[in-house]
Amino acid sequence: MALSLRAWNNAPTKEACSLVLSIIKSQPVAPTVQEIFKLAVQRELELHKHSPAPPAPPPTTTPGTPQAPPLPRYPNHAIRSMRYLKDVVLPSLLSSQDVRRVHRTEQLPEEEIKRRLNASRSSRKQASNIQTSIDVWRFEYRRRPLVPPKLEEQEPYGADVGVGADWSHLNKRRRRARELSVKRDVQWVRQLDRARKEGRSTRREAAEDVQIL
Repeated sequence: MALSLRAWNNAPTKEACSLVLSIIKSQPVAPTVQEIFKLAVQRELELHKHSPAPPAPPPTTTPGTPQAPPLPRYPNHAIRSMRYLKDVVLPSLLSSQDVRRVHRTEQLPEEEIKRRLNASRSSRKQASNIQTSIDVWRFEYRRRPLVPPKLEEQEPYGADVGVGADWSHLNKRRRRARELSVKRDVQWVRQLDRARKEGRSTRREAAEDVQIL
């Protein structure tokens, strides 16, 4: 039976996704993958600076056993390596549409331009072709629009007796008669509701009088 050498789960963990998402959201400028990794390492080091380092796993020395894979750069961090960030966590956040990748053409810093010019001074032709801008991929947080809750449509008063019904299939005379009938029924319903309210009010007052006595 073949033995698996994979010692790490390559699924994106909730902790890793939350950490990366919080970093992207907190930056005034959408960060690159290198910047995200650097900030993730800084946060983890700050979080665990007072915690003792875990013991290193014992080396495998038994002859004939498969060699254990090398440990990632930060095995105890949520973002344990650049590869895990690039190949697992960020693709998961892109798939869930929590972040998006944007392409930008940005000007190189003056220090980098000077360094490249100094390196090409031996050839004027090369110096004139120095690239002063670079293509950059950044990751920004997708702000999802707030969807207002759907309000339930309230039926018009008297819907039970025909208010709001469609009478377009009737001719003009019958439509007029039906509208008058509905109007009378609505008036009757209003009187009935008024009588019910008055009855409830009377019973409430009678109950209060009994309590006073």
